[in-house]
Amino acid sequence: MEPDSYSVVDPNIEKLFKIFLDEEDLVGSGHGHGSGFNIHEEALIPGLRPPKQPFHYQIRDTSHKAFYLRDNSLVAANLQGENASQEETVSVVPNRSLERKRCPLILGIKGGSQGLSCGTAEQPRLQLEDMHLIELFYKDEEAKRFTFFKTYNGSMHRFESAAYPGWFLCTSTQANEPISLTTRPGEADITDFYFQPK
Repeated sequence: MEPDSYSVVDPNIEKLFKIFLDEEDLVGSGHGHGSGFNIHEEALIPGLRPPKQPFHYQIRDTSHKAFYLRDNSLVAANLQGENASQEETVSVVPNRSLERKRCPLILGIKGGSQGLSCGTAEQPRLQLEDMHLIELFYKDEEAKRFTFFKTYNGSMHRFESAAYPGWFLCTSTQANEPISLTTRPGEADITDFYFQPK
């Protein structure tokens, strides 16, 4: 992926930022399926906006492995048949305190009730923390360990830790291995993902 691939506009994520940063004209804006945001009647009352909600995405690596929970750890595997129901949807809200053009996203699962954290140690370690993404949206410094800069080249997406520059979200080439972080994108581990609105 080109280093400046973040300059390509991702329309779904652009909509996410506009809604959360109150730049979106809600009346007649036509939020459709997959936005993770539904207009209610109260949105049409002047000055009253519905509560913000995370957007939800299906994420798969280039081997089409999906994320699922095993022993409170996020793992990647090809989920088929009755196992397909175990797939975890990734929830996102923007990080309002970081450079917007780098597409800083706070990531989580379980509808946004658990955040995907890189921890606070010298070396990052991917872990789940019970932290609502909507709360993190308002906690600038605390949100950084849950934030990933998303790059995008039209079909593939990469996620770089905001707190640990140079560390990227990755899956193993083997199935049923934990999702982790790597400093060597595009090498042994898989760092490119399909990322589509649910």
